[in-house]
Amino acid sequence: MADNFIFTAIIVFLVVFLPYLILQMVLNPASLTGSSPDGRNLPPVFKMIWKILVYSADAMTPLVELLSPQLQGKLLNTLKVASIRMSLQHLLAASVFLSAFLTVVSVLLFLCFTTNGGVLAAVAVIAAVIGLMYPFTTIQDLAQKRQLQIMRSLPFAIDLIGSAIRSGVDFIAAIRYYISSENEKNPLAVEFGVMLRQLELGKTRSEAVEDMASRIQTEAFSAFAGAVSHSFEAGTSIIDTMKIQAAEMRRERFNIAERKAAKAASSMIFPIAVFIMPAMVLIIAAPIVIQVFKSGLGDVMK
Repeated sequence: MADNFIFTAIIVFLVVFLPYLILQMVLNPASLTGSSPDGRNLPPVFKMIWKILVYSADAMTPLVELLSPQLQGKLLNTLKVASIRMSLQHLLAASVFLSAFLTVVSVLLFLCFTTNGGVLAAVAVIAAVIGLMYPFTTIQDLAQKRQLQIMRSLPFAIDLIGSAIRSGVDFIAAIRYYISSENEKNPLAVEFGVMLRQLELGKTRSEAVEDMASRIQTEAFSAFAGAVSHSFEAGTSIIDTMKIQAAEMRRERFNIAERKAAKAASSMIFPIAVFIMPAMVLIIAAPIVIQVFKSGLGDVMK
């Protein structure tokens, strides 16, 4: 049974997917390495198979409907934080395709070493699970990295925007100044760019800042957004608010660094006790033992 399934999967891959990928590489290599046709920000693996995802997305709708509303919301939220413009249908299509691809490739590789059905079935299951999970772990990892990059850039951004406002420019001009001073791929600059477009389209400053907080979704930025929004609504000095928030974020980053340093010190106790201390005892004791045997005490002990 397992052998028949594996054989069928291999045939499907060789007949359907492999010719498609070869044609894409020959006729349109840019489609496998560039961004999607509508300029979506996609991870490299998703870029390579984007057209496959587009063509198979509709077929994934029944699978999406099987997911609970909570899980759908969590996945959409992760895509939003990672700034990946992709539907759940695309995400599930990537999961199914990569699962099939890794399964077939893994089985073909292991066929070079064994024809045991049990071994091949185990390899197929492991490869299928890895392929299924990879898209989800990828977007989660990208979301966390993006949040970390934003929080590292935020204190400097607040200082720069605050300095621009103190020099006499308004809030929107200060945002433009920060965006122009940063790399266009900086995630925080990208988010401020989105906020700027929302302001230009008529959103209030409070609404735009709160929308930005909903996209970034970190406690520190939510606190900053809440303070800035309150300052706008209450008419208090935005400069003082931003100065306080920048100081708070620096203090929090320092506290986090201290906690990590303390944790690192405690985590070193076990490897020191298990690996380093025995080696040090051996280095110290070995010459003494050798000297004892050389002095003739070894013969007495016999």
